[in-house]
Amino acid sequence: MRRGRSTGNPTKAEQARQDAQRAHGCAMCQLRRSRRACGQVRIHHRTVGDLHGNKRLGQDATVGLGDWCHQGVPLEGRTVDQMRAEFGPSYHHHKRAFLEELQEVLGERSTAALQRWQDQQIKSSSRRAA
Repeated sequence: MRRGRSTGNPTKAEQARQDAQRAHGCAMCQLRRSRRACGQVRIHHRTVGDLHGNKRLGQDATVGLGDWCHQGVPLEGRTVDQMRAEFGPSYHHHKRAFLEELQEVLGERSTAALQRWQDQQIKSSSRRAA
């Protein structure tokens, strides 16, 4: 386990799942039907109560999010306001609005709902590809 983190390294199966999440793209951008990516996709580790600093829920409680949606990192040459106008609220800068959007679209105000949605999208696309 890395120092300062409440989860150890992912198993091969967990790593494969996270790689599939990265390859699938930013879950929030896809939910919003954005035509552009908001940045490189990172793995967001969900925490107890979706609260920063709380214990991570484990390597299976993850969702792929782009740099903007995850950590509020604007694309080069863009401001935070421009990014929000184009891509919507980020989890980092506008957490309440981000979670309220999940409530409106998925019926649940949590990143757990977004993870379930992304996992279902990945499963559906892999069935179509097979």
